[in-house]
Amino acid sequence: GLPPVVDLEAEQALAAVLQEASKLGLVTSAHDLSDGGLAQALSEASFRNGVGVTVALEDPFVELFSESTARAVVTVVEDRHDELVALAEKHGVTLTSIGRTGGTDITVEGQFSVPVNELMAEWKATLPAVLGATLG
Repeated sequence: GLPPVVDLEAEQALAAVLQEASKLGLVTSAHDLSDGGLAQALSEASFRNGVGVTVALEDPFVELFSESTARAVVTVVEDRHDELVALAEKHGVTLTSIGRTGGTDITVEGQFSVPVNELMAEWKATLPAVLGATLG
């Protein structure tokens, strides 16, 4: 298919929110959704931190694999969610709460639940076979 259309104004607004949120200590992580979509971002974040996530999505297939631009998934300091919402609104950025981090599985409610360690083991075993390399 065709690559997603880039909206530079939306990209700038998102960047402003992420920069300001970071400076204010509102977020503990952020990952763009452009390469591999939400599925890839959740997996990579879970692998990096060893922490699971549970999300509820209206249209899981579209939301997990869409690579549209000007989107990011962030983890928010728990008692500062409202501050992030206000910051996003100030910059005209839509913010949607999709779930919570914690536990040992990546779970999409009503769809699947996979232990992070099992998914990471498969990821590490598959990529070296394809690329002829080893991953640490």
